[in-house]
Amino acid sequence: MEAAQKAGIPGIRINSNQNRHPFIPDKMSMGKYILINGSFVPTAEYRISLPESEAFLFSEKIRAIRTAFPFFKENLEMMKLKLLIFNLSYPEFTDNDGAGLKRQLERTLTKNKHFLGAALTFTLRFTEQKISYTIQSEKCNPIGYELNGKGLYVELFNKIQKPVSSLSNLSIGSAIYWNIAQKHIANTLADEFLIVNSLDQIIETPESNIYLIEGKKIRGASSEQGAYIDITRPLMLDIFAQLNLEYTENEGITSEDIREADEALIVNSIEGIRWIVGFEGKRFLNHTIREISELFNQGI
Repeated sequence: MEAAQKAGIPGIRINSNQNRHPFIPDKMSMGKYILINGSFVPTAEYRISLPESEAFLFSEKIRAIRTAFPFFKENLEMMKLKLLIFNLSYPEFTDNDGAGLKRQLERTLTKNKHFLGAALTFTLRFTEQKISYTIQSEKCNPIGYELNGKGLYVELFNKIQKPVSSLSNLSIGSAIYWNIAQKHIANTLADEFLIVNSLDQIIETPESNIYLIEGKKIRGASSEQGAYIDITRPLMLDIFAQLNLEYTENEGITSEDIREADEALIVNSIEGIRWIVGFEGKRFLNHTIREISELFNQGI
């Protein structure tokens, strides 16, 4: 079975839930300290007040690999866009290409001794007419971006549809639909749910973009269809061009499109590229995905 998986041949599925969200925090991986407006507090002692909970704006997830933040520039621009949406000015830590923010992220990693791979959650609140923030870190294993050896099994989630809106391409307009889907997935054999829009088109999985490969063609979902657009999108489009793959996102993705695909993958800036091995009775290989994964790592 192991040899078959290395060759890109789907093996026997033993336990689907082992593949799900490798960076979900647990008591062992979460940092012992949380940074609050520049000062550290033991995570176990951290509490927020009712006004603070009501002042929540958004959270931004940031990946760290040793001393590098692979998508820091994109994270910073996304943060600024969200502040603009909330009609708030940019805090001082965003100045000089986010030098202040990067310094606080580095401090958090050092304090928590997360020197290798980590994911940070940067949370912003607006209280007493000023922006406050917290930074939490959790250890990641593997350290960097690695293609998952065991493919993911996905299922269609159509109990609720995600509509097209001016915010549907952002996490702040998508998170409620992702959260609802995750509440349902525990009782299934799926590793991930496929989220659909009001036209029953498949647009994403929670926090990730989806791509289908058929021959030399790549199909994705667009913001016009209500899809979340991860900050990895520009890099992915560049990789497709390097591999002479023709990318399109105009037609929308249906269940039949997935069944006709040769390969399928999902991508985000925290977990990188993840191979989908199965959907309903369909099984997928990962030959082109391996090439994409290699270029993804080179590109960051």
